[in-house]
Amino acid sequence: MNLRIWLMHLEQDDNFEKLYGILKKPLFLFILSIVKNYDNAEDLTEDVFVRILKYYRTYHPWMNPKTWIYTIGKNVAYTFLEKNKEYVYDDCDLEKELHKHNLVQGEDALVIEEYLSYLSDLERQIVVLHLFGGFPHFEIAKLCSMTHSQVRSKYSYALKKLRNKVGK
Repeated sequence: MNLRIWLMHLEQDDNFEKLYGILKKPLFLFILSIVKNYDNAEDLTEDVFVRILKYYRTYHPWMNPKTWIYTIGKNVAYTFLEKNKEYVYDDCDLEKELHKHNLVQGEDALVIEEYLSYLSDLERQIVVLHLFGGFPHFEIAKLCSMTHSQVRSKYSYALKKLRNKVGK
């Protein structure tokens, strides 16, 4: 899997399908963690892939491809929230969506459903990016405009919060 090459040569063969197949679910989960509504997250994820097709020529090989794509996803999600301020979703909506659409399976689903609401929005995004998106902390730091140590600290704190809730 070489996302950088696929992204640089999106017009060739089935590179877009490969990229889509690898990134659709983790990108969708990341956007869902922001907008907290399945249908909106699905539409926004598709919008991100449309933008990738439209702007892939602006991607430079020195950039991390996942960071570039997730930045587009973050911007699309926050733009959507800004334009749709009248829709207020809470953490229960996110938990229901994860369960209803079987986005996570087995034991993971139980833990996520029950305990996700204990995390702040930022903590939830960091956890989703790291666990589901496979991002290392330094990439999450770039994506969230934070320092590496802030991300590590927030991630550790979020896990500690979850462990305390699970332990009770």
